[in-house]
Amino acid sequence: MKRTWHWTADVSDGKYDDGESAGTVRASSEAEARAAIADAVRQDGIRKGNRRPWTASNIKLT
Repeated sequence: MKRTWHWTADVSDGKYDDGESAGTVRASSEAEARAAIADAVRQDGIRKGNRRPWTASNIKLT
């Protein structure tokens, strides 16, 4: 059964600390939620035209 996870994560492109991101994700497990968050942050970086891929670190789930 999927549950809603609220999250915050530090975002970086590997060279610069780009700040913090937050949101919600629906997932069956904590591992699935973390994978979905990492993908969402990467996609957000692509959408905003960043040349280097964004990565999420220090992911906090509640």
